[in-house]
Parts: sequence; C-alpha cells; structure tokens
Amino acid sequence: MGDSLSHGSDGDYTWRYRLARHFAARGAPVCFTGPWTGTRAPPRAHRAPPHPHRSPPHAHSSPVGGCRPGIGFPGDRHYARWGRLMEEARRNIADAVAAHRPGHLLVALGFNDLAWGVSGPDRLLAHVAEFVGLARAARPDLRFLVADVVHRTPLPSLPHLPGITEAYNARLPGLLAALSTPRSPVVPVGLAAVYDPYADTYDGLHPGVAGEFTIAKAFADAFFPDLVTGRRFP
Repeated sequence: MGDSLSHGSDGDYTWRYRLARHFAARGAPVCFTGPWTGTRAPPRAHRAPPHPHRSPPHAHSSPVGGCRPGIGFPGDRHYARWGRLMEEARRNIADAVAAHRPGHLLVALGFNDLAWGVSGPDRLLAHVAEFVGLARAARPDLRFLVADVVHRTPLPSLPHLPGITEAYNARLPGLLAALSTPRSPVVPVGLAAVYDPYADTYDGLHPGVAGEFTIAKAFADAFFPDLVTGRRFP
C-alpha cells in the first residue's frame, strides 16, 4: 500500500515487480493482492480512479498504465496510487483488508502528508497508529511492514521538509514497537537510510531502476526470516 513511489508510471518495472521476482526465484509462497493493477496511465489517458470499496463494479473501467513491456507480471495486484496520503488511507484500510485478506501489509506512505502540509510529524504518527489499529481490526493476525519516509532532493519551496521528515522518521520505530504484538507484529522498514535521491531516482523523488531495487531490497530484508527465502536480497 503506497503512493507514487509504489504505484509507478506507465512503462516502469516498479519495485513491486523486483520484489515479486526476488521471492519467485527463491520459491517463496508469495501472492500479491489488492484492488488495482498496473501503474499510472500516461497523462493523456489518465483519469482519477474511483474508490474500490465505494463504487459500482463498472466504475473500474478507467484506463491504467502498464509495467515495462515484455516483463510479465501476472500477479500484479496492489493498493497504491499517486498522491496517496496516510490521512486518507487510514479511512479505507479496514474495508480493503476485509475484502482482500492480505497476510502481510507492506506500507510506504507519509511523504505526501508531510510535503503537502497535510500533517506534521505528530499528526502523521497518530494516523499511522490509527491505520494499524483499523487494519488489525479487520484481520487480527495481520503482519505489517511499515516504511519510513524517504528524502527527496532539496526544493526551495519546501525548506522545512528535511527537518520534519527526520523528526517523523526518528520517532516511527518506537511507535511501531509499541504497536507490535506477538500475533500481529509491526516491523519497521528503513528506507530513508538507504534511498539516495540523487542516485536512485529519475526526478529527485521517484525511483528509477536503481531505486526500484533499493526499495525492494529494504522490504525483502524486513521479511527475513519471516519468509525464509534462503538468503537476503542480493
């Protein structure tokens, strides 16, 4: 579950594909689930998608983008959209978990909340706690992998963003530890420490090929040894 970093653009491989390939190569019994497939459609074809749990089935005819031609990603299911906010996702997560019954919930949200001024660190942390509680209510044994917020290359219009991102990331592991239970663990995924906005992105934020591998590795290593795949991500 995520925003543009997880959704991708038409023609991308996506880090979701990189992670799926990693698990498939090691025989791990992984099946991606969620209401949506693909990536963001090209701008000339793009229309805002309907909410999957509040719209009639015929509303899902909006065009979507594809992954890189020829790669083959038959299990491409997800719940990620460009512009996604944790502030919004917490309202929908219980319905999504009830409908799609994931065993593990991979979450990479929060950048837009901070960058767009929707939430500061305190409010975003509160929304993360609410998100976990609502998702867990729909499936009490759900396992969570929750990423911190990546840094982007500096923007003159957002001089405060690095500071509030650091403040949020510093407190997130403690919150996740407090939310974790033996039946429903909440595992932190440290993206910010490994995601280089200069080397891993094509625009200062969104992952290029190197960034896709960086994000996939961070999530794969967070699974280890929960899913025993023989070795960590190469």
